[in-house]
Amino acid sequence: MKSSVQTRIERIFKKHFLIPSTAIKKNKRLNELGLNIMEQMEMMLYLETEFDINLDDREVQSIQTVGDAVSCVRQHLNVSVAYAAA
Repeated sequence: MKSSVQTRIERIFKKHFLIPSTAIKKNKRLNELGLNIMEQMEMMLYLETEFDINLDDREVQSIQTVGDAVSCVRQHLNVSVAYAAA
């Protein structure tokens, strides 16, 4: 079962980059999905907007696969929840 984070990220791929759902797998590299470097940077901006997070340069460089994007967003959301609860 997919998480809501993964579903929302897949929606970004489909809506903004016209990538079919069947091609979007956690282990797929962004360049294997057809995203060039500029589109990958655009993807990061969509992630920041969709999830209301800020990705630093290190994080952006570490996101190579769909799964990396899911993990990074989840980590940000968990930190936000922990910070809000404190």
